[in-house]
Amino acid sequence: MLEWLNRRFFGYLFIEMSGFSPERFLNMCTVHEIELWNVVNSGQTYQFFMTVSGFRKIKPIVRKSKVRLRILKKFGLPFFLYRNKNRKFYAAGFLGFFMILYSLSLFIWDIEFDGNQMYTYDTLLKYCESEKIHYGMQKSKIDCDGLEESLRTAFPEITWVSARVSGTRLLVKIKENEVLSQIPVKDETPCDLVAEKDGVITSMIVRTGVPMVAVGDTVTKGQVLVSGTLPVIGDSEEIINTHYVHSDADIRARTEHHYTKQIPMYRKIDVETGRVRKGYYIKAFRYSFLLMRPRPDGTSWKRTMEEEQLHLFENFYLPIYTGKITGKEYISYERPYKEEEKKELAHKFNKDYEKKLLEKGVQILENHVKILDNESLCQIAIDFVTDEPLGRQEALEIQRTEEPEETNHSDERN
Repeated sequence: MLEWLNRRFFGYLFIEMSGFSPERFLNMCTVHEIELWNVVNSGQTYQFFMTVSGFRKIKPIVRKSKVRLRILKKFGLPFFLYRNKNRKFYAAGFLGFFMILYSLSLFIWDIEFDGNQMYTYDTLLKYCESEKIHYGMQKSKIDCDGLEESLRTAFPEITWVSARVSGTRLLVKIKENEVLSQIPVKDETPCDLVAEKDGVITSMIVRTGVPMVAVGDTVTKGQVLVSGTLPVIGDSEEIINTHYVHSDADIRARTEHHYTKQIPMYRKIDVETGRVRKGYYIKAFRYSFLLMRPRPDGTSWKRTMEEEQLHLFENFYLPIYTGKITGKEYISYERPYKEEEKKELAHKFNKDYEKKLLEKGVQILENHVKILDNESLCQIAIDFVTDEPLGRQEALEIQRTEEPEETNHSDERN
């Protein structure tokens, strides 16, 4: 590749050779390390390629070997510039092209994040935009060290950042912490544990607080399960003081979840006709140009797009995008849901609800699905019998009482 570029830049010639001793000429060129390539013997003559610098050195060799050389064609940048020296607009356009490329190379046209798993690409990109780092900004205005520090400060789970500008791209490599960045502070705020919903207590382990229910009891939503109010009882069986604590307990209960989903009796079906329209578009900065046949009136189409950003080299991206559009015609009609389709939808909804419950630590004991039809709607009813954590914290209203002042009475004797 480098050799090909070198020949194109400095120029090369296509030569025809005839005369007394062409073989001697070829041997002498080899001895003097003058490059010849694609040598072809056409019977009376030889044809080959050679560089301009090599042609300038062969005058003594031509005289000694008694051959004649004739230039058939000239290639390369020097000859191209010479042939077009009077084409001012052509030269101006040629120079303008490279000036535009140079101008584009002064800006950022692509931002890439590598190593991010906890934080999405959109999240990190929006943060960079809030820090005035965005597409189309000058590379000289990017403070990579400042960006690294601000990312570590704004996102506690990021432990290491490396930002650098390469070509027209801003490359940000990230390493996230796989363990907790800090130990959570234990909450000591006085509170009760109350029932989040109705249920029957199945297990109960109380670490702090006064249990107000027992295993097997039926509780209702909002009922206090563990009280954070600890009365202090004196010798006379009277409450002399009250302490407030942060109730802590593991309580599980048998509960029920009910979900309903309504779907229309008729289903819309899209069927492709087989007609396809293809088109292309190009987008530069905020402007775009679409090349595609117009859609016939009264027809419906679905379109898919494939977009690619142009780049000259690996890290020399341009603010130019090309895309391919594929449109497929379809017609729509409605028909009643089939029984199999209703069952598939019910199974899908059931699995979706089940997944949400399992993510919350809920154990599913029973699962019932019913499909109920009426004249206008189909209703899918899903009932779960579950075993799940029940208590939630509810802050206490602390009532403070003033203790009576103790006074000492002494008899004064004269």
